[in-house]
Amino acid sequence: MAFDTVSANPNATLIHWSAERLRECGARVDVQVGDEPGKANLFATIGPVDRPGLMLSGHSDVVPVAGQAWSSDPFVLTERDGRLYARGAADMKGFIACVLEAAPRFARAGLRTPLHVALSYNEETNMHGMRQLAAQLAAAPVRPAACIIGEPTSMQVVVANKGAAGYRVKVRGHSVHSSLRDQGVSAVEYAAEIVVFVNALQKRLNAAARHDGFEFPHTSVHVGRIEGGTAHNITAKDCEFLLEIRALPGTRSSDVLGEIRGYCDSVLLPAMRAISADAAIEFEEIFDTPALDERGNVYLAQAIMPLCGHASAGRVSFGTEAGILQDIGVPTIVCGPGQIRVAHQPDEYVEIAQLEACSRFLDVLAGRLAKGELPLGH
Repeated sequence: MAFDTVSANPNATLIHWSAERLRECGARVDVQVGDEPGKANLFATIGPVDRPGLMLSGHSDVVPVAGQAWSSDPFVLTERDGRLYARGAADMKGFIACVLEAAPRFARAGLRTPLHVALSYNEETNMHGMRQLAAQLAAAPVRPAACIIGEPTSMQVVVANKGAAGYRVKVRGHSVHSSLRDQGVSAVEYAAEIVVFVNALQKRLNAAARHDGFEFPHTSVHVGRIEGGTAHNITAKDCEFLLEIRALPGTRSSDVLGEIRGYCDSVLLPAMRAISADAAIEFEEIFDTPALDERGNVYLAQAIMPLCGHASAGRVSFGTEAGILQDIGVPTIVCGPGQIRVAHQPDEYVEIAQLEACSRFLDVLAGRLAKGELPLGH
C-alpha cells in the first residue's frame, strides 16, 4: 500500500519490487515497459514454462485520494476492528499481496501445471496496460490456458461483467451576442440536445434487452460531467461533456455510440452548419473495454467455484480487464477479496478475514496445480 500508484503516477517501483520477490522464489519474470514513462506490466511463471497454465492477474494502479476525507493516511496500511484501511486495499492490492505472499508456496509445491502472475497498469483509466500485455500474450508460443482476475467480489466467482467505454464529446458552435442569438450556434444548447437524446436512448435500451444477473439489468448510457460557455449574454462557442456507456455482454459500446453519432450527423449538424460552416461535434474515445461474456468461461467457473466455497456464480456491472483476455482466447473469471462498494471511497478497506479466505483458496489452487488436477480446458 505504501507504493503511491495512483494512475497518474508511475508504477514501475512496485512492479520491480514485485518482480524481485517473484524471482527470489524461482519464477521466470518478464517486465514489459509501458507506453507511458514510468509505467510497466509484469508477467511471471512459476513451474514449467513449456505449457499453458493458470494466470492470476491484478492491476497495480489505484484511483486518486484528492478531495476525500480519510481517517488515516491512505498510503499507510492501518488496522482497525478486523479491517485493513488504505487506498487500494480492496481494489485490488489485497489480492496482489495474497498472491505475492503465496508465491513461495507455489514454488515449493512442484507444479505440474504452471502458475502465471500478471500485474498491469492504468486499469483505472484506459486499460492500456492489459491491452499491451494481452497483445504480447496473444503472440507468444504459449499463452495462459485460463485466468482469474482478483477484483473485489467477496471471493465469489464472477462470470460476467459489463463493458465500459468513455468518450469526450466536444461541441463547437458560433459565438455572437445573445441579442443576436439567431445568428449564433450555442454549443451548450446543442450539447443539451445530445444529453436529452441520450436520456431517451436509455429508455429504448431498457426496453430492448434485459439481463437480470446485473444490479442494473440493461445497457446504460450516462453523461457524468459537462462544461461550456463564457457568459450569460454570449452564445457558447464550445461545450464539452463526458459520455459513459456500460454495455451488457453481447452488446458493443460502439453500436450504442453509433446511434448517438447518427442523431448528431442527421439532425443536429445540418441545423448547426446552416448558420456556421465551422460548427462541429467530435467524439474522442478515452477508453473502450469489452464485456466479459459468461458463454466463454462456464467450464472454468465450474472448476473454480467449489474451491472457494460458492455454489453459484455472480455478475457485476463494474468493468474489468477480463473481456480483453477473453478476446484473445483466454477464458477468464473474476474472484478476489473485498467488496466493490468500498472501492474508490475514503477509508477504503479490506477485511482480514477476506484476505485469509483468499490465501486458503490460493493454497488449494497450489495443491491442484501440483497434481495437474485442475481442468483448465474445455
